Amino acid sequence: MKNMKIYLDRKMILFFSLLIFLCTTPVFASELETELVKIPVKVGNNEYFLDAKIYKPEGNGPFPLIILTHGTPRLAKERAQTDADTYFKRQSEYFANLGYVVTFVVRRGFGSSQAPYAETPSFSDGTKNYYQAGLEAAHDLQAAISYMKEKPYINKNQIILMGQSTGGHSVIATGSLNIGGVIGIVNFAGGRGSYAPDLVRDEKNLVASMGKYGKTSRVPTLWFYAANDHYFSPSVAQAMFAAYTANGGQAEFIALPAYGEDGHRSFVGNRVVWEPYVLQFLEKLKGNIDN
Repeated sequence: MKNMKIYLDRKMILFFSLLIFLCTTPVFASELETELVKIPVKVGNNEYFLDAKIYKPEGNGPFPLIILTHGTPRLAKERAQTDADTYFKRQSEYFANLGYVVTFVVRRGFGSSQAPYAETPSFSDGTKNYYQAGLEAAHDLQAAISYMKEKPYINKNQIILMGQSTGGHSVIATGSLNIGGVIGIVNFAGGRGSYAPDLVRDEKNLVASMGKYGKTSRVPTLWFYAANDHYFSPSVAQAMFAAYTANGGQAEFIALPAYGEDGHRSFVGNRVVWEPYVLQFLEKLKGNIDN
Protein backbone atom coordinates (compact mmCIF):
# COMPACT_ATOMS: atom_id res chain seq x y z
CA MET A 1 0.00 0.00 0.00
CA LYS A 2 1.22 3.53 -0.80
CA ASN A 3 3.48 5.03 1.89
CA MET A 4 3.13 1.95 4.08
CA LYS A 5 6.08 0.57 6.06
CA ILE A 6 6.36 -2.84 7.62
CA TYR A 7 7.80 -3.03 11.12
CA LEU A 8 11.40 -4.00 11.60
CA ASP A 9 12.29 -7.14 13.47
CA ARG A 10 13.06 -6.66 17.15
CA LYS A 11 16.86 -6.74 16.79
CA MET A 12 16.80 -3.97 14.21
CA ILE A 13 14.42 -1.90 16.34
CA LEU A 14 16.68 -2.23 19.36
CA PHE A 15 19.71 -1.29 17.25
CA PHE A 16 18.12 1.87 15.91
CA SER A 17 16.72 2.80 19.32
CA LEU A 18 20.21 2.59 20.81
CA LEU A 19 21.71 4.56 17.92
CA ILE A 20 19.17 7.35 18.28
CA PHE A 21 19.60 7.40 22.05
CA LEU A 22 23.36 7.87 21.66
CA CYS A 23 22.87 10.67 19.14
CA THR A 24 20.38 12.69 21.20
CA THR A 25 21.07 14.81 24.27
CA PRO A 26 17.84 15.16 26.26
CA VAL A 27 17.73 17.12 29.48
CA PHE A 28 17.25 15.28 32.75
CA ALA A 29 13.74 14.71 34.08
CA SER A 30 14.65 16.53 37.31
CA GLU A 31 15.12 19.73 35.30
CA LEU A 32 11.61 19.72 33.90
CA GLU A 33 9.17 22.39 35.03
CA THR A 34 5.51 21.38 35.26
CA GLU A 35 2.34 23.39 35.68
CA LEU A 36 -1.34 22.50 35.90
CA VAL A 37 -3.38 25.07 33.98
CA LYS A 38 -6.93 25.87 32.93
CA ILE A 39 -7.27 26.57 29.21
CA PRO A 40 -10.24 28.74 28.19
CA VAL A 41 -12.41 27.49 25.36
CA LYS A 42 -15.44 29.29 23.93
CA VAL A 43 -18.46 27.24 22.87
CA GLY A 44 -21.16 29.46 21.46
CA ASN A 45 -21.66 32.28 23.94
CA ASN A 46 -20.21 30.32 26.83
CA GLU A 47 -16.65 30.05 28.07
CA TYR A 48 -15.39 26.87 29.71
CA PHE A 49 -12.02 25.71 30.98
CA LEU A 50 -10.06 22.63 30.02
CA ASP A 51 -7.68 20.89 32.40
CA ALA A 52 -4.14 20.67 31.07
CA LYS A 53 -0.61 20.07 32.26
CA ILE A 54 2.48 21.72 30.83
CA TYR A 55 5.85 19.94 30.87
CA LYS A 56 8.64 22.38 30.10
CA PRO A 57 12.42 21.92 29.79
CA GLU A 58 14.54 24.24 31.92
CA GLY A 59 15.38 27.52 30.22
CA ASN A 60 13.79 30.34 28.28
CA GLY A 61 13.46 28.63 24.92
CA PRO A 62 11.92 29.16 22.52
CA PHE A 63 11.01 25.47 22.50
CA PRO A 64 8.97 23.51 19.94
CA LEU A 65 5.55 22.51 21.26
CA ILE A 66 3.77 19.16 21.39
CA ILE A 67 0.03 19.19 22.05
CA LEU A 68 -0.85 15.74 23.39
CA THR A 69 -4.33 14.35 23.99
CA HIS A 70 -6.02 11.16 25.16
CA GLY A 71 -8.45 8.46 24.12
CA THR A 72 -11.98 7.61 25.23
CA PRO A 73 -12.85 4.66 27.46
CA ARG A 74 -15.64 2.39 26.25
CA LEU A 75 -17.58 3.02 29.49
CA ALA A 76 -18.87 6.60 29.75
CA LYS A 77 -18.51 6.65 33.54
CA GLU A 78 -14.75 6.19 33.16
CA ARG A 79 -14.29 9.47 31.26
CA ALA A 80 -14.05 11.26 34.60
CA GLN A 81 -10.84 9.35 35.36
CA THR A 82 -8.80 11.26 32.78
CA ASP A 83 -6.57 13.14 35.21
CA ALA A 84 -4.43 15.91 33.73
CA ASP A 85 -1.81 15.50 36.45
CA THR A 86 -1.04 11.83 35.82
CA TYR A 87 -2.41 10.80 32.41
CA PHE A 88 0.39 10.15 29.88
CA LYS A 89 2.84 11.49 32.47
CA ARG A 90 5.77 9.27 31.45
CA GLN A 91 5.19 9.92 27.78
CA SER A 92 4.98 13.68 28.34
CA GLU A 93 8.20 13.64 30.36
CA TYR A 94 9.90 11.64 27.65
CA PHE A 95 9.21 14.22 24.94
CA ALA A 96 9.97 17.13 27.29
CA ASN A 97 13.34 15.52 27.98
CA LEU A 98 14.00 15.73 24.24
CA GLY A 99 13.59 19.49 24.36
CA TYR A 100 9.89 19.95 23.62
CA VAL A 101 7.31 21.71 25.71
CA VAL A 102 4.48 19.20 26.06
CA THR A 103 0.94 20.28 26.86
CA PHE A 104 -1.35 17.40 27.75
CA VAL A 105 -4.95 18.52 27.14
CA VAL A 106 -8.08 17.02 28.70
CA ARG A 107 -10.94 17.65 26.29
CA ARG A 108 -14.51 18.67 27.17
CA GLY A 109 -16.47 15.99 29.02
CA PHE A 110 -13.37 14.26 30.41
CA GLY A 111 -11.77 14.48 33.83
CA SER A 112 -12.72 17.74 35.50
CA SER A 113 -12.66 19.76 32.30
CA GLN A 114 -15.77 21.86 32.05
CA ALA A 115 -18.62 21.69 29.52
CA PRO A 116 -20.68 18.68 28.47
CA TYR A 117 -19.19 15.84 26.47
CA ALA A 118 -19.48 16.90 22.83
CA GLU A 119 -17.86 14.09 20.83
CA THR A 120 -20.94 12.01 20.07
CA PRO A 121 -22.93 13.76 17.28
CA SER A 122 -25.08 11.70 14.92
CA PHE A 123 -26.47 12.04 11.42
CA SER A 124 -30.22 12.32 10.84
CA ASP A 125 -30.38 8.56 10.24
CA GLY A 126 -29.02 7.89 13.72
CA THR A 127 -25.55 6.75 12.64
CA LYS A 128 -22.47 8.33 14.20
CA ASN A 129 -21.06 11.50 12.68
CA TYR A 130 -17.37 10.90 13.37
CA TYR A 131 -16.31 13.78 11.15
CA GLN A 132 -18.12 16.29 13.36
CA ALA A 133 -17.00 14.48 16.52
CA GLY A 134 -13.40 15.02 15.48
CA LEU A 135 -14.04 18.70 14.82
CA GLU A 136 -15.54 19.08 18.30
CA ALA A 137 -12.32 17.70 19.74
CA ALA A 138 -10.30 19.89 17.36
CA HIS A 139 -12.08 22.92 18.79
CA ASP A 140 -10.56 22.12 22.19
CA LEU A 141 -7.09 21.45 20.78
CA GLN A 142 -7.19 24.68 18.79
CA ALA A 143 -7.94 26.52 22.05
CA ALA A 144 -4.91 24.84 23.62
CA ILE A 145 -2.70 25.85 20.69
CA SER A 146 -3.86 29.49 20.98
CA TYR A 147 -3.25 29.44 24.73
CA MET A 148 0.27 28.05 24.39
CA LYS A 149 1.22 30.45 21.59
CA GLU A 150 0.97 33.24 24.15
CA LYS A 151 3.78 31.71 26.22
CA PRO A 152 7.08 33.52 25.59
CA TYR A 153 9.05 30.26 25.69
CA ILE A 154 7.15 28.65 22.79
CA ASN A 155 8.36 28.57 19.20
CA LYS A 156 5.08 29.40 17.48
CA ASN A 157 6.28 27.96 14.19
CA GLN A 158 7.11 24.48 15.49
CA ILE A 159 3.94 22.84 16.81
CA ILE A 160 3.33 19.09 16.64
CA LEU A 161 0.00 17.44 17.43
CA MET A 162 0.00 13.99 19.01
CA GLY A 163 -2.83 11.77 20.24
CA GLN A 164 -3.81 8.20 21.03
CA SER A 165 -7.08 6.42 20.10
CA THR A 166 -9.83 9.08 19.87
CA GLY A 167 -6.99 11.48 20.57
CA GLY A 168 -5.30 10.25 17.39
CA HIS A 169 -8.49 10.86 15.43
CA SER A 170 -8.75 14.27 17.11
CA VAL A 171 -5.30 15.43 16.04
CA ILE A 172 -5.92 14.30 12.46
CA ALA A 173 -9.15 16.34 12.56
CA THR A 174 -7.27 19.33 13.98
CA GLY A 175 -4.70 19.06 11.21
CA SER A 176 -7.46 19.51 8.64
CA LEU A 177 -7.95 23.08 9.94
CA ASN A 178 -4.43 24.12 8.87
CA ILE A 179 -3.70 26.11 12.01
CA GLY A 180 -0.69 28.36 11.73
CA GLY A 181 2.48 26.90 13.21
CA VAL A 182 1.36 23.25 13.10
CA ILE A 183 4.05 21.39 11.16
CA GLY A 184 3.28 17.71 11.82
CA ILE A 185 0.96 15.19 13.44
CA VAL A 186 1.52 11.82 15.12
CA ASN A 187 -1.49 9.51 15.29
CA PHE A 188 -1.24 6.55 17.66
CA ALA A 189 -4.05 4.05 16.93
CA GLY A 190 -6.53 6.79 16.09
CA GLY A 191 -10.22 6.14 15.57
CA ARG A 192 -13.68 6.28 17.14
CA GLY A 193 -16.65 4.04 17.78
CA SER A 194 -15.05 0.90 19.20
CA TYR A 195 -17.73 -0.44 21.52
CA ALA A 196 -16.31 -3.97 22.01
CA PRO A 197 -13.15 -5.85 20.96
CA ASP A 198 -12.83 -5.83 17.16
CA LEU A 199 -16.19 -4.10 16.70
CA VAL A 200 -16.62 -0.52 15.44
CA ARG A 201 -20.01 1.13 15.26
CA ASP A 202 -20.74 2.65 11.83
CA GLU A 203 -17.28 1.78 10.54
CA LYS A 204 -17.94 3.30 7.11
CA ASN A 205 -18.59 6.67 8.71
CA LEU A 206 -15.27 6.46 10.57
CA VAL A 207 -13.38 5.73 7.35
CA ALA A 208 -15.26 8.53 5.58
CA SER A 209 -14.29 11.02 8.30
CA MET A 210 -10.61 10.40 7.63
CA GLY A 211 -11.22 10.91 3.93
CA LYS A 212 -12.80 14.30 4.59
CA TYR A 213 -9.90 15.39 6.78
CA GLY A 214 -7.47 14.39 4.07
CA LYS A 215 -9.09 16.80 1.61
CA THR A 216 -7.93 19.88 3.51
CA SER A 217 -4.89 18.66 5.47
CA ARG A 218 -1.53 20.08 4.38
CA VAL A 219 0.98 18.82 6.96
CA PRO A 220 2.82 15.47 7.16
CA THR A 221 1.36 12.86 9.48
CA LEU A 222 2.67 9.63 10.99
CA TRP A 223 0.24 6.77 11.77
CA PHE A 224 0.87 3.83 14.12
CA TYR A 225 -1.34 0.74 14.45
CA ALA A 226 -0.41 -2.59 16.05
CA ALA A 227 -1.06 -6.01 14.53
CA ASN A 228 -3.28 -6.97 17.48
CA ASP A 229 -5.13 -3.69 18.00
CA HIS A 230 -8.59 -4.79 19.16
CA TYR A 231 -10.08 -1.30 18.93
CA PHE A 232 -9.13 -0.66 15.31
CA SER A 233 -7.95 -3.75 13.47
CA PRO A 234 -5.32 -3.63 10.72
CA SER A 235 -8.06 -3.71 8.07
CA VAL A 236 -9.90 -0.76 9.63
CA ALA A 237 -6.65 1.14 10.13
CA GLN A 238 -5.59 0.61 6.54
CA ALA A 239 -9.02 1.64 5.26
CA MET A 240 -8.78 4.93 7.20
CA PHE A 241 -5.26 5.49 5.92
CA ALA A 242 -6.28 4.78 2.33
CA ALA A 243 -9.21 7.21 2.54
CA TYR A 244 -7.00 9.92 4.01
CA THR A 245 -4.21 9.62 1.45
CA ALA A 246 -6.56 9.14 -1.52
CA ASN A 247 -8.00 12.57 -0.77
CA GLY A 248 -4.63 14.30 -0.58
CA GLY A 249 -3.54 13.77 3.01
CA GLN A 250 0.20 13.32 3.59
CA ALA A 251 0.69 10.21 5.71
CA GLU A 252 3.13 7.44 6.50
CA PHE A 253 1.73 4.23 7.99
CA ILE A 254 3.80 2.18 10.44
CA ALA A 255 2.51 -1.33 11.16
CA LEU A 256 3.66 -2.17 14.68
CA PRO A 257 4.06 -5.74 15.95
CA ALA A 258 1.58 -7.27 18.38
CA TYR A 259 1.86 -6.02 21.94
CA GLY A 260 0.39 -7.76 24.97
CA GLU A 261 -3.27 -8.72 24.79
CA ASP A 262 -4.20 -5.56 22.90
CA GLY A 263 -1.74 -3.54 20.85
CA HIS A 264 -4.00 -0.51 21.14
CA ARG A 265 -1.88 0.41 24.17
CA SER A 266 1.43 0.41 22.29
CA PHE A 267 1.90 4.15 22.84
CA VAL A 268 1.88 3.60 26.59
CA GLY A 269 3.73 0.32 26.90
CA ASN A 270 5.84 -0.40 23.82
CA ARG A 271 7.95 2.68 23.20
CA VAL A 272 10.90 0.64 21.95
CA VAL A 273 9.11 -0.13 18.68
CA TRP A 274 7.71 3.31 17.85
CA GLU A 275 10.51 5.48 19.23
CA PRO A 276 12.89 5.28 16.21
CA TYR A 277 10.15 6.29 13.79
CA VAL A 278 8.92 9.17 15.93
CA LEU A 279 12.41 10.56 16.50
CA GLN A 280 13.14 10.37 12.79
CA PHE A 281 9.85 12.11 12.02
CA LEU A 282 10.53 14.90 14.53
CA GLU A 283 14.03 15.44 13.17
CA LYS A 284 12.64 15.64 9.64
CA LEU A 285 10.11 18.26 10.73
CA LYS A 286 12.89 20.34 12.27
CA GLY A 287 14.86 20.03 9.06
CA ASN A 288 11.90 21.28 7.04
CA ILE A 289 11.74 24.38 9.24
CA ASP A 290 15.49 25.00 9.06
CA ASN A 291 15.39 24.78 5.27
